Amino acid sequence: MSVRPRKQKRSEVNARILKIHEAIAQKVVNQPELLGQVHQTLEQRYKNKLMRYGSYMLWQSILETFDNPELFKSLLLSDDERTANLRRETIFIGVLSEDERQQVLSGLKG
Repeated sequence: MSVRPRKQKRSEVNARILKIHEAIAQKVVNQPELLGQVHQTLEQRYKNKLMRYGSYMLWQSILETFDNPELFKSLLLSDDERTANLRRETIFIGVLSEDERQQVLSGLKG
């Protein structure tokens, strides 16, 4: 049994989450009607105090760039620590089917 340092484990989880969000970003750009449920999730979480104001505003600012797909993807997939932490509590739940999610994750195994 190998023990990985916490930082390495966190980095690996962040890499998986990033790959999932790459697929999410592409799907949402291709199917903009999915944004309705994303906005609803954001508002619900904030209303129910499951999200801090700073996170709410960051998600809002990302969603506001949707009309510029490259900027939207760039912000959603940013590699800074704040955005990586934000993706860990994504508002894009239900965008990918379980099969799509598994397909993305299986592509990471080499």
